[in-house]
Amino acid sequence: MRNRKNQNELFSQNVRKSIFGSKQKLKTKTILLAVSGDTEALMEVVDTYKPYIEKLSMRVVMDENGHCREMVDETVKRSLEVGLIAAIMKFHPYI
Repeated sequence: MRNRKNQNELFSQNVRKSIFGSKQKLKTKTILLAVSGDTEALMEVVDTYKPYIEKLSMRVVMDENGHCREMVDETVKRSLEVGLIAAIMKFHPYI
């Protein structure tokens, strides 16, 4: 059981590194400011998750020549950003 937990943690760390690169985790102070409604802190949180949001927003589209390519679906991207902001605003860290 413990070995499986270590494997899951290692997998999570590798996924995080592949999506976020070497970016540091958000500071607790930033999160608390974002939850309290500070616009700068809120945008810092959204910017931190931007690579992940863009990765989730990728869609394969076919151009007029029949070639497939990946591109960011802006509607999905904005929907994910709004969902993140809404979740931050609902978050109660002391409950």
